[in-house]
Amino acid sequence: MPEEPSATKALARAVGVEKRFGEVQALEPASVSFQAGEVHAVCGENGAGKSTLLKVIAGMVVPDAGHVEAFGARLEPHTPREAIRRGIGMVLQHFALVPVFTALENIVLGAEPTASLGRLDLAAARRRAEQIARDLGVDLPLDTVVETLGVGDRQRIEIARALYREAKLLILDEPTAVLTKSEAASLYATLRRLADDGTGIVVVTHKMDEVRAHADVVTVLRKGRLIFTRDLDRESELGAQIAEVTAAIMGGATGSERAHVRERHAGETVIALDGVKVGRALDGVTLEVKAGEIVGIAGVEGNGQRELVAVLGGDVTPDAGKVTGTTDAIVREDRHADGLVLDAPLRDNVVLGELGKFAGGLGWLDLEALESEARARLAASGANADLDRAARTLSGGNQQKIVVARALARLVGDREKALVAAQPTRGVDLGASRDIHARLFEARDRGAAVLVVSADLDELRALCTRILVLSRGKIVAELPPTASDDELGRAMLGVSAEAGA
Repeated sequence: MPEEPSATKALARAVGVEKRFGEVQALEPASVSFQAGEVHAVCGENGAGKSTLLKVIAGMVVPDAGHVEAFGARLEPHTPREAIRRGIGMVLQHFALVPVFTALENIVLGAEPTASLGRLDLAAARRRAEQIARDLGVDLPLDTVVETLGVGDRQRIEIARALYREAKLLILDEPTAVLTKSEAASLYATLRRLADDGTGIVVVTHKMDEVRAHADVVTVLRKGRLIFTRDLDRESELGAQIAEVTAAIMGGATGSERAHVRERHAGETVIALDGVKVGRALDGVTLEVKAGEIVGIAGVEGNGQRELVAVLGGDVTPDAGKVTGTTDAIVREDRHADGLVLDAPLRDNVVLGELGKFAGGLGWLDLEALESEARARLAASGANADLDRAARTLSGGNQQKIVVARALARLVGDREKALVAAQPTRGVDLGASRDIHARLFEARDRGAAVLVVSADLDELRALCTRILVLSRGKIVAELPPTASDDELGRAMLGVSAEAGA
């Protein structure tokens, strides 16, 4: 067991905490401390125990053994309310917002300011929320209903909500999963300012470039066991230190961190949009995806990506323009909201929406065929689970593997098929990302037309032969995967090369 951490400067400490869920040992006895003024990265593959450990720290999960100390005193009662009262705030990867409330209402919910006679003082709330937005360096759509916002905006609202409650230890689970590089850099600049002012920052991330650039301390977990916690020494060879972190995450075998685009001849057009308009979100979008190619969509969150995916998925009818072809399978950006029935078993989730395929005589389900297909899909996903397990109990990476495996299974047939994948590796670890990328390449090699929408430019470069840039509802550029961050960034922001010269 790792040495018990010092309490010096500790905002929170886990002391020998462990947790089991049924037969699964989610967390072996682990001890770690989170200090004021530090950016502390917590790394590990999906299912390594990261979320369990941090939910224990935040009072959301009661440990089977060990205890948590918050600001020098044992966390009692061990509840989220007490952790928040002590100054611990956690922003989960899948958000806890009220969809029909505005951003401002969500930020102040449960901590509403009052004026005389107990009246709600929304003006005071707005002033404080606006100041938090300025401190974060972001625009918060305070008067917009949350259910109409993209994932990026919802994440920033969650962060603002934690800061509104005066969190002194801020825990963020995959905060840059759907942010562009410039947005991620802005977020980390804000987190560094908060750390410099004495806030403790804990970031769960799978991105080693973020650890390299921004972390002061890194903790690695693997298969429920805390491997090590160590400072990053920026005065010595940082690359070697990051290589050690990566090896610890992967159990010694790191492999290549990026898939490689394999050139091949594209076939006939499988799906096309011609002058498609949707409200103010899409303004005359024209594109085509051919059999045997992967095309990428890059853009700052909120520039029409959600509406584009909705049109391709048949959820929205365009106001104008034409859609040719059919999307056979789709991976949506929010697996919890749109991809899974969390409390249903995997047996149901891996065939979700396809029960008609297993109808026998007189409309009865062919349960034997369904069971066989479900087992095959679960095995193909690579998720280490059984069919009776509820989707909610899986790690984020394994949930995503289920969603992707289900989509890819729908590409089987005697005609060329189309797959749309929105944020296909959102919040998954390096190994799972490589697995998902390999599955997308396999679909392409079988002749599928694949459209990938991603905030991760490196992912688009790794997968795509063409990258289309969506800005303000228009396709403003088509660039090769060799395009630089500067070229892509300018296009995403609607800045011409001549304007920046």
